[in-house]
Amino acid sequence: MSAVGAGFRAEIARIGRTRVDLILLTLMPLILLGSMAAMLFAGSPYGLKTVIVDHDGGALGRAIARDIAASHGLRIVARSADLDSAMAMIRSERAVAAVVIPHGVGSRVADGAPVEIFHQAVFLSTGALAATNLRAVITATLLRARARDAGLGQVAGARLPLPGIAVTILGNPTTSFEWYLGLLLGPGILHLMIAVTCVSSIGALMEDHGFAAFVRRTPAPVATLVGRLLPHIAAGTLWGIIWMLWLTLARGYRPEGSLMLIIVGLVLLFAATAALALLLVAATREVSTSLSGAVILAGSALAYSGASLPLTGAGLFARVWSQILPLTHFMTLQMDQVMGVAAMPFLRNAAVLLLYPLVAGGAGVLLIRRAEARA
Repeated sequence: MSAVGAGFRAEIARIGRTRVDLILLTLMPLILLGSMAAMLFAGSPYGLKTVIVDHDGGALGRAIARDIAASHGLRIVARSADLDSAMAMIRSERAVAAVVIPHGVGSRVADGAPVEIFHQAVFLSTGALAATNLRAVITATLLRARARDAGLGQVAGARLPLPGIAVTILGNPTTSFEWYLGLLLGPGILHLMIAVTCVSSIGALMEDHGFAAFVRRTPAPVATLVGRLLPHIAAGTLWGIIWMLWLTLARGYRPEGSLMLIIVGLVLLFAATAALALLLVAATREVSTSLSGAVILAGSALAYSGASLPLTGAGLFARVWSQILPLTHFMTLQMDQVMGVAAMPFLRNAAVLLLYPLVAGGAGVLLIRRAEARA
C-alpha cells in the first residue's frame, strides 16, 4: 500500500466521520451552485423599465416608442410630459432609464435636437444594459426613417453606404450574464470551500499545536499529506466539471477554445488551493487562524482577480495582491479559452499555477519537518 493511497483512504474515512466536512464537499456545493443556476437562469436582465418623454408627438416619436415597447430587453412603464417627473421615477427606482424625444426629432429644423437617454448608473449593470438596448433600438428606428424620407424605401437595388463602427463580441456573443457570471462565481465559490476543507483536513493531523507526533508516527509524511489533500482536489474538480457541463451542455453556451484545458486549469487551481491551505496551517499551527487566512485569501480572490473589477489604474497593493492569488491566474486561463486564444497564454498561466504546489506546498512541508526536528 503506497503512502499516498493510504493517506487518501484515511482522509475519505475521516470525511465520512466528520459531518461538517462531508456537507461542505457534497451538499453545500450542490445548494450554492444550484441556487446560483436558478438566479442566473434568465441569462440577462430583460423588461428593463423605461419612461418615455415625447416632446414631438409625431409619427417618428410614436415609432420610437413602439419599437422600444417591442424590444424584449425593455418595457415602457410610463409616458411623461416632462423630464422632471421621469427623473423622479428613476430616483425612486420605478424606472431604470428615460428617453427624451425632442420636438422635430430626425429633422433638420432649427429646434431639432438629438434623442436623449438618461439611465441609472447607481445600478451600473442594469443601467448600462438599458442604455445599450435603447441606443440600438432608437438608432435602427432613425435609420429606417431616414431611408424612407429619402425615397429609398422601395428601391430594391439601392446601396447606401453608412459610415459606422462594426462591433464583434468574442466569447459571449449573446452578452449573457449567466455565462459571464457563471464562469466567475462557480470557480470562486468552489475555491473558497476547498480552501476551508483543506485547512480542516491538515489541522486534524496536529497535536498540541504541532506536527511532531504526526511526522514521528508516519513513515512517509509528505506522501501521506498529498494523499490527504487529493480527495479535496478531486471534489473541487468534480464540482467544477459538473458546473461547466451545466453551462455548456444544459444551457448551450460554448467556449471558443478547449473545455478540456479549462478542466486542467481547475485541477491546477484546486492543487494550488490545497498548497496554500497547507502553508497556512504549517505556518500558524492554529486551525482557527488558518481558517481566517483561507477565507481572506479565497474570499477576496474574485474581487482582486481582475475578471469582475478592473485592476487597470489600481493601487500597488491591489495589483500585487491580485498576482499572489491563484484564482487570478485561473480566471485568465479560463477566459482565454472562452475567447479561443493561442496555446502560449495557457501554458504561461498553467506554469504559474504549478508554482503554488511547488513553492507554497514545499514551504509548508519544510515547516512541518522543522517542527519535527525541533521536537
